[in-house]
Amino acid sequence: MFYLLKELAPPIVNTLRWYSFKYGWKGNYKTYEQAKQQCKGYDEDHILNRIIETTYQVKNKEIAYERDGIAYATVQMNFPLLKTLLYIASTNDNELTVIDFGGSLGTTYYQNYPYLKHLKKLKWCIIEQPKFVAAGKKHFENEHIKFYNNIQECMAENKPQLFLICSVLQYIDKPYQLLNEVMETRIPYVMLDYIGYNNGDTDRITIQHVPPVFYGIESSYPCYFFSRVKIQDKLCEYYEKAYDFIAANEKYYVQFKPFRYEGSLWKVLPQ
Repeated sequence: MFYLLKELAPPIVNTLRWYSFKYGWKGNYKTYEQAKQQCKGYDEDHILNRIIETTYQVKNKEIAYERDGIAYATVQMNFPLLKTLLYIASTNDNELTVIDFGGSLGTTYYQNYPYLKHLKKLKWCIIEQPKFVAAGKKHFENEHIKFYNNIQECMAENKPQLFLICSVLQYIDKPYQLLNEVMETRIPYVMLDYIGYNNGDTDRITIQHVPPVFYGIESSYPCYFFSRVKIQDKLCEYYEKAYDFIAANEKYYVQFKPFRYEGSLWKVLPQ
């Protein structure tokens, strides 16, 4: 569910701390499917319509920022990401093509565009679910931002320098299959951002319970907390780590066990 992914990203996630006993991340399930069977309350069309409305407001400069259909008075900057975008562009003759996997209708594009508009070339390629792709093509495509249904469709038209996976990997059914598909492209850089890890050798599958302040109803979704070793071993097959960073300074809790959101940039190994 690509478009739900941003619940874990600031500033929205701060709200979850207010509901730590009833809401947040709970359980330890054997499979994603087992967790999914216990989830409820997600209304895709309702959320999509809200995001279309707030993205229009950002596009028309009526509000500063939106995430998941919620409007904000100021832009919530992701400085590790912005620095990475500028660094990669600077090594590529001030040209930048990004794949934003699960990028909604352009939240991260609009967040960073004021600092990238000077580039000689900027292409922001969003891969999303079909309803979001259709809405994006109809309402928001322009010379910079394009929408695609899958990696293959996007790669047929573009030569990206960065594959961005921001607060997305932990929500999809088969995250390691996605990483395999990404690595097969040999895109020069891969960035994982807003990832929650556990300290074990195996992944933990939880259910994230979201308060009704977001969607008007109580909602819940499966959510991975990855084994750091497993993720790194997978990426090391074709990539080397350039650097790690803390994506959010705040501590959050999975049934009283603390974690911080982390990120990392990976550079493709020479063939």
